[in-house]
Amino acid sequence: MQDIWIIDDEKELADAIAKYFAMFGLSAKAAYDAKAVENMPCDVEIVLLDINLGAASGYDLIGKIKERCPEAKILLISAREEERDMLRGYYLGADDYIVKPFSLKVLLCKVQRLLEKKTSAEHYKDLVVDKNAMTVFRDGEEIKLKNMEFRLFYYLFSNRGKALDKDDIIRNVWGEGYYTDNTLNVHIRRIREHLERYPNEYIVTLWGVGYKFV
Repeated sequence: MQDIWIIDDEKELADAIAKYFAMFGLSAKAAYDAKAVENMPCDVEIVLLDINLGAASGYDLIGKIKERCPEAKILLISAREEERDMLRGYYLGADDYIVKPFSLKVLLCKVQRLLEKKTSAEHYKDLVVDKNAMTVFRDGEEIKLKNMEFRLFYYLFSNRGKALDKDDIIRNVWGEGYYTDNTLNVHIRRIREHLERYPNEYIVTLWGVGYKFV
C-alpha cells in the first residue's frame, strides 16, 4: 500500500518529496498528471495534489479523489497564495493547503498532522466514522449530519450493542436541562432518514427503554 500519493506535474519536485518522505518511514508514490487518479487505490491515506496540472485543474480532481478514496486527506500544493484560491480548495473538500515554494520540513509536518487526524476513524460494517472530523461515510458516500445529530449518532455508535435508556442518552448528549423525549425522538428520526436504508438497520427502538445501535 502507498500511504501517500503526490500528484504534481513538476516531476523533480514530486520525486524529491517522495524521497524525502521515505527518509521518515513514509511510503509515497509520485505521479505527474491527472490520469493518476484513475489508478489510485481506494486505501490511499494522503494525496498531495497540485492545483495546476497542465491542462487539468487540481480543483476538479478533489471530488473524484473523494469519491474513489473517501477516507483520503487532500493537501493542495499551489503557487497561488490568494485567500480566494485557498478558500476554494477548502470549500471543495481539501483538508490543507501549502504555497510554493515551501519547506519540505513544513510539508512533512502538515502530512504528519493529517495522518494523526486519520487515526480517529473507526470502521464498522459498511460505515467509516471519524469523531474528530465529525463525519460518517457509508460505502464511500458521506452521510450529512448536523452537529447535534452527529453527537447523538456517535453516542449510540460508540455504545453499539448496548441497551441505552432515554434519560441516559439525553443526559450524555445534551447535558442537564429541559430536553424531552420528543427532542430525542426527533433527532433519532432525522438520523434514520439520513443513515438507514430500511427500518432498524442500525438503530433499534427498545420500547419502554430507549434505543440500541446494532
